[in-house]
Amino acid sequence: MDLKYKLKELRMSHNLTQEAVALKLGVSSQTVSKWERGILSPDIALLPRIALLYKCSIDSLFDMGMILGVEHRREFDEKIKELISKQDWDGVYRARIDEIQLNPDQYSDYSAIMYLVLRNFPDDKKKTETMIMLACHAEKYCADDDIRNEIYRVMIELCSRSEDPQIKEKAMYYYRKLPMLRHSREVFSVYVMKGEEHKTQVKKNLIYLIDMAECSIRQLISPEMSDEEQLFYYQKAASLYETILDGKYAGFYDPALLWDYYKIAILNMRLGNTDIAAAYVRRILKTIEKHLDKNEKDRISVLVHSSSLEKKMHTERSCKKIFRSMMVVSELEPFRDEIAVHQKRYEVFCDKNKE
Repeated sequence: MDLKYKLKELRMSHNLTQEAVALKLGVSSQTVSKWERGILSPDIALLPRIALLYKCSIDSLFDMGMILGVEHRREFDEKIKELISKQDWDGVYRARIDEIQLNPDQYSDYSAIMYLVLRNFPDDKKKTETMIMLACHAEKYCADDDIRNEIYRVMIELCSRSEDPQIKEKAMYYYRKLPMLRHSREVFSVYVMKGEEHKTQVKKNLIYLIDMAECSIRQLISPEMSDEEQLFYYQKAASLYETILDGKYAGFYDPALLWDYYKIAILNMRLGNTDIAAAYVRRILKTIEKHLDKNEKDRISVLVHSSSLEKKMHTERSCKKIFRSMMVVSELEPFRDEIAVHQKRYEVFCDKNKE
């Protein structure tokens, strides 16, 4: 059923006039009339209020069971993949916005487009304001705590980069929305989950905690510190990841450790510890080599939750960036030829995967 017929049917089934609906939604009766005649579609921001008024889901307004089937999602994912391969970020943005307008209850799509804006349009005020609108909608209607908190995390970073004071203040707003560790539910999972479900959740919790601890240690480092002090903290940060990754393939979580290794190598070169620096450069190369070998990919660290390995595009981009950084930084010039060989092999591998 078309949206225009659905809106009219719902209004009549609730014995409401167009004027009454307009009053409740804060629009004119002429606007409601245009919705029901198909001349105009409701703004995305009004959909939750319409659903609440008629006591139905947003999905049901569009008969989403028929529209958003498996085939539709497959076609959408293929379209996104193709646009990414062309690095058509504007196209990816438009496609994701269209999908969200079609299915506003699919909140995992919200964080995906927010990450896109953060990485490719961080200075675009209009797009950032659109992301704030989506975050506001998710805050009110998203029932999944993990997805909602993921949205808060990316919005903190996006808003903090804005030059607009009002948008910048939003970063603190979202920061306060995130649950503090001492109030978190992680340690109580044993009371509500059993067996494999509990083990999986504990692994997930551990990864999040280690990730946060490693990030916190790196935030203690400042340019005013001596090379020795910086080295101390980077080694501590790296040791956290080494504990959980155990030298095995870690997909999405490898780049964080590799950036620590990169800094450790540079600092050791500055301090005259060439052999130690060389060892860390080779740790980086050996770890990235695991991404090229299917057998190595099967040897996953037991403490890395499998869902973390699905973010392939982000991992590839990070590894390419690590290679580029190693090729230009002066301290690692003695290893440039060796790095270049591995960089070429990795880029060829990534290009083949896109075909």
